[in-house]
Amino acid sequence: MAVAPPKWFRQRRYLHFDEPLSLTKAKSLVTNSTAVATHSFWPLIRFTVETSKIKYDKSTGQLKNNLKDRHISYAAHSDSQIFSYYCSLLTERYEAEIKKRGLSDVALAFRSLGKSNIEFAKDAFEEIRSRGNCVAVALDVTKFFDRIDHTILKERWENLLGVRRLPIDHFAVFRALTRYSTVEQNAVFEALGISINNPRAHRRRLCTPDEFRSLVRGGRLIKKNPDVFGIPQGTAISAMLSNLYMLEFDSTANSFAIENGGRYMRYCDDMLFIMPPGMAADVEHFADTQTNRLKIEINPAKTDRCEFRISTGTITCEKPLQYLGFLFDGQRVIIRSAAFAKFSNRMKRGVSLAKQTMRSRNKARIRLGAKEQDLYLKKIYARYSHLGRRNFLRYGYRASDIMKSSAIRRQLRPLWGRLKQAVSDSE
Repeated sequence: MAVAPPKWFRQRRYLHFDEPLSLTKAKSLVTNSTAVATHSFWPLIRFTVETSKIKYDKSTGQLKNNLKDRHISYAAHSDSQIFSYYCSLLTERYEAEIKKRGLSDVALAFRSLGKSNIEFAKDAFEEIRSRGNCVAVALDVTKFFDRIDHTILKERWENLLGVRRLPIDHFAVFRALTRYSTVEQNAVFEALGISINNPRAHRRRLCTPDEFRSLVRGGRLIKKNPDVFGIPQGTAISAMLSNLYMLEFDSTANSFAIENGGRYMRYCDDMLFIMPPGMAADVEHFADTQTNRLKIEINPAKTDRCEFRISTGTITCEKPLQYLGFLFDGQRVIIRSAAFAKFSNRMKRGVSLAKQTMRSRNKARIRLGAKEQDLYLKKIYARYSHLGRRNFLRYGYRASDIMKSSAIRRQLRPLWGRLKQAVSDSE
């Protein structure tokens, strides 16, 4: 019987400046502290994801589409194995530490808890239901990963290991994630003459060491992080370090909540305090004070304060709480309407692109004397309908079942008709 590889090992297939490592080579590297301490880390390859944030504009009564750029970086294969291995070392100590402090139900994201944002949101809403009269304050950290202070992160790392100074191997990993270098994906592909649409054609790595020196470094494509703050988002250890950075805040916030008869939880940069009535201002002052000490900031535009009251045996609120993609008004749970607008726009673009592809290929078939073919619906249905396995609708139905929310199912019903309409329009 084959022995399963360790959890930290994952053989990735993307192109980078080095080749993928076998388990034997990866283990030989990551378990040798001297090899890690002297390892030369490659630049991260960075690409930009444009995310769409659709919000309701009260002044115009319209949905407003705000575009936001998010930078994602991925490490070379050898570097990624090191990050993953050291993530596993830190995670083991971190889990023991939060268990000792009673924080296992506080820091929710990036941990192997067997739950998703759906279950975490449900837990929060059930907490509100059980309390009845309470106030929920949801807070969001501005550009969390971009603002992580290097000195504070290093102190947290040392404290977790129980040392005054990081061992040389840990320090090498720390330095690779704070004094990191990046190259833009499009720029490096262009410099190396690689197609962005088919980069892996007959290649196991992006370039030879000589090409790296002459075309990448010589072409001045490498950009170093000049700041004393910020870590790259997307590496195998980034998420773990974000939780480690917030460890003392989580501990202090949890104590603050418990001492005042409330509850605190955090999902990455989204914090939620569920407190006795009248404590919203105290919560916001506490959070501002504590985050300033961490050199990060609360985004006031995203602060959500919701007062829940029991009236004639029913929990009500003036405006629903927005948390982890859901809205809760004391009675029912629904998915944010912006998520449906975003999905509908993506669905329409996907169907339109499929039609353009069909027309283009049919023109080629006509020239060859072949028969035209109809729109290929299998992939469309897999992506945009309940017939798929992993898409927005399947997520919605799963949320409906977990939340026991018939309101979510009612939200989902029109989507099948909209998909059929998009397919039939100008077909």
